[in-house]
Amino acid sequence: MNKKEMAKLYQKMSSKKISIMEAEEEIREFLETVKEGIALDGEVKFPKRGIFEILTRKSRTVSNPVTREQMAIYPKKTVRFRVSKKMK
Repeated sequence: MNKKEMAKLYQKMSSKKISIMEAEEEIREFLETVKEGIALDGEVKFPKRGIFEILTRKSRTVSNPVTREQMAIYPKKTVRFRVSKKMK
């Protein structure tokens, strides 16, 4: 689901009449708020829904398939959403 499809779904589920542009703006604000929360605390919890958390990936060595040259992939941080057991 991309952002446009999410905005259409949000528009249908909203209790008030909003345009797709307003829905996209509200979704963007929500995602920015989640991003700020993760930056501050390292995780954002939604009770009975799940947790957005920072996952640190380890560094590793891979080889280029064409030249067989060894390359190092540096460690990086990604965001992971872990679904609550009650949602499953």
